[in-house]
Amino acid sequence: MNRELSIDATQVALGDDSTLTLTLSSEPRKKPLATELGTQGLIKLTVDHLADNRPVEAHYFPYAVDGSGLQLRGEVVITAAKPGGSTSKNTPPPKLFYSKLEPVTKPQPLNTGQSADLTWSVRVWDQPGTFVIGGELFIGDPATLERDLATDAALPNALDFGPVKLRVQQQDPTGPVQVTMKEADREESNDQALWGLIRRRTISFSQYQGFINRVLCTQDGSEGQRARAYAQGRPLAFSRSASYSMLKYATEFFLMQEAGLAMGDALDTGAGSGNLNSLPPSHAQPDLDEQRRLGGAPFSLSALRDNYLEQLENEEGKVLPYFKIIREKLAEVPLKNPQDLIGGDDVCYGILKSKLQAPPLMELIWSYWHEEGGLVQTLNAISLRFQNVRRPGYGPDPLAGLNLDPLRPMANLMWGYIEDERNRLTLNRRNLEYQYEYGIGLIGRGVQPIAVAENRTFFLRGFHSLLRACTEFYQQANFTTVIPDGFPILNCLREVHMTLAEGAHNQYGDLPWTARAEMLTQQWLLARPEVREFLGGRVMVPYTEPWMDRVDTMKTLQGWNPTNITHFRDLGAFGEQLLLSIRYGAWNSPTIGAVNAANWAYYWRQEIQRYIHAYKAVTGVDLATDLGDVRQQAPDNEERYLQPAQLIERQNALQQSQLRRSRQLSAGLGPLRRPAFGPLPRRRAFNGDLLD
Repeated sequence: MNRELSIDATQVALGDDSTLTLTLSSEPRKKPLATELGTQGLIKLTVDHLADNRPVEAHYFPYAVDGSGLQLRGEVVITAAKPGGSTSKNTPPPKLFYSKLEPVTKPQPLNTGQSADLTWSVRVWDQPGTFVIGGELFIGDPATLERDLATDAALPNALDFGPVKLRVQQQDPTGPVQVTMKEADREESNDQALWGLIRRRTISFSQYQGFINRVLCTQDGSEGQRARAYAQGRPLAFSRSASYSMLKYATEFFLMQEAGLAMGDALDTGAGSGNLNSLPPSHAQPDLDEQRRLGGAPFSLSALRDNYLEQLENEEGKVLPYFKIIREKLAEVPLKNPQDLIGGDDVCYGILKSKLQAPPLMELIWSYWHEEGGLVQTLNAISLRFQNVRRPGYGPDPLAGLNLDPLRPMANLMWGYIEDERNRLTLNRRNLEYQYEYGIGLIGRGVQPIAVAENRTFFLRGFHSLLRACTEFYQQANFTTVIPDGFPILNCLREVHMTLAEGAHNQYGDLPWTARAEMLTQQWLLARPEVREFLGGRVMVPYTEPWMDRVDTMKTLQGWNPTNITHFRDLGAFGEQLLLSIRYGAWNSPTIGAVNAANWAYYWRQEIQRYIHAYKAVTGVDLATDLGDVRQQAPDNEERYLQPAQLIERQNALQQSQLRRSRQLSAGLGPLRRPAFGPLPRRRAFNGDLLD
């Protein structure tokens, strides 16, 4: 059990107050904190003045662990034992250094088994000097512990904590008065637990890579064995494809385990849910990042089930408030399990209960930004070189001079990947769904000018207006004299929520799932060391994921968009989390107010600001610019609502011109050199127009 004592300030003036906090946390994969603390015990706090002639003050606080959690009781006084062995108890003596020391902690719930904070308030420091504060924790019956402490008996199970040092100094009455200001207190809302669950349940490539390595390479763990059994029963229709077949169906198995918003009783412990990721994550220390996002409030997954989820009629289970509205609209449609649809009597119509209670945490915007970053194009170029196909366009093929021998160990995987192309989503199929859900499309020679039946035209305007409103909110929150207003954010959240709901039809859920499975497979193939040996690259660049340097190397070889793939990855990962929290939140409910919107902005502040920065790096447009700034022209303000593909095209042209100018200057101001691989080909926009 970890014990950490902290104090709110290490230096105060006479007459000030202090707050002591003792944080108790359990070790990962060991006993829960409630088990380690036992049912009762005693906590001793000591305050020692560093002056030689000052006595040490000791305070004793019994504690108890019951159904309500960990709770401190009032202070008891322990003095030396009288003759005959009895212990003397009386009222606390007057304090020498301060007026009062008392516990202020409410009962701490221990159902998550992670940590608990015990807090004491020290009122009015009366003596100047330097103090050392520490203590010990004793587990056992408080009455027995008090008797042993009074007789100076050795206690073998004592757990010490601290010390912390505090300096109390005299205040100059003629000098300025010290005034401190802090951020306004936040009001809790039930939907905060949903955001924490989304942040933990979105697909992580590092977890996916570790899972696939266990399936294909080490074959360790029960999950890997189940995945191999699942894949072995689904062979592909062409020969010598066992390895790729295992990779393809193991990816599908991973998504079936990891992509759902699991909301059963197993949320509290992470056991028995069948998920590969542990919920909550194991940390020796409390989740400080989660507490910071929530304004210091403890994170409890059980709050989502108990306070946020809503019960469906006829005991059909609990769902998100948004899905309860949808279920009430389709009350005549029966709920079915997968086995009912396969072997039941009525197989023609029904709603899968799993999709209602555990919707997949996927957004197609993740696939869009990774495709704009060059992920799919990179593996396509390697596949063409593997088939001895010259790249289209002017000039020699940049990959023609690279030896294919480093790819030989993964030849069976590449063979299966190429042969399975007929079963993968086409570029145009993904592009049409991008426009249907978000109103954004791709630009390129391979994009066919197909007219769309429906386009989510106003998504970009609503989403980027939301990001701009969040920027103004953060500017207000940075000033402690201002309480920021969350109502403008609430209006923007409602608009984006309604727009996303309009696009949640047809292929929603199916195409994003398939696109994610295919792109995860592409990332894993690119992350293989054989591809690094084939393409080369800069291994010292700290990329977030191992496949990313391969994409940047390919873009350099081909003369593609030089923007670092890290920014595209951030746009995909953070954009997905933000849209999931908007899509599955009940933002159009009359019970949702400005407090919920303000909490949303606080919680996702890091993701929002990193998304804005990445968008500027990719498109050259700063979404945080003040629309009311007179230095900004009106046409420039409208650029934030243009198609990202058009902005990327313009940014790419500017960057390429800067690179050519740099090469000209490095050649001694000679004539402008021609590009090594010829001019960039004209590209076709998603609306059919040709761009230079």
